[in-house]
Amino acid sequence: MRTLAQIQETLRTDQPVILDLTDVEIDSLSGRDIELLQAEFGSRVLMRLPPREKEFMVWLKQEDPSIYEDLWEDDEDLLVSLSFLPSLQKGGSGFAICELAFHDNYYFTQRHFKPHGVEAARGILAKAEKGEELSIGEVLMFEILRAPIDLWHFCHRYGVPLKKGKEVVRELVMHEWLVHLKRSEDLAAYLED
Repeated sequence: MRTLAQIQETLRTDQPVILDLTDVEIDSLSGRDIELLQAEFGSRVLMRLPPREKEFMVWLKQEDPSIYEDLWEDDEDLLVSLSFLPSLQKGGSGFAICELAFHDNYYFTQRHFKPHGVEAARGILAKAEKGEELSIGEVLMFEILRAPIDLWHFCHRYGVPLKKGKEVVRELVMHEWLVHLKRSEDLAAYLED
């Protein structure tokens, strides 16, 4: 397993380097380590998706091949910017699916909560604290409270069929809990920095 210093040494070579880290290496980096890497190398360094996220992409390719194609087109290496490193750590949101060109986006942040959704979120947190069972929609709202997430990662993480996940989003929109911005141009203003 490489240390921060070894990763920095690799990236400082004169030739363009594609960073290839294991899940363990990514998980071992502290928040400060990631800040140092990003400060020195910025988003110009490309990295391959780590094994954990590649497994998700295999699932996505099987479950929703048109979304996979929209994301990757001909990129068989699954390369992303170093800027995604924090979200690729264990417990992170993964490589965010939020810039689809030919399909509806299903990416949500707390900024997507409508006033009724903010109120509902308080109730969901109270239920979670009491250990009460949450509906799929409440779990999605809870996950959005925790960190921005796309519907595909949510469905994969919780074993929810995509059709059911999209139905849940429609219900949350209908109950005025959530704003669903489908086009990436509209979604851009809601993306977290």
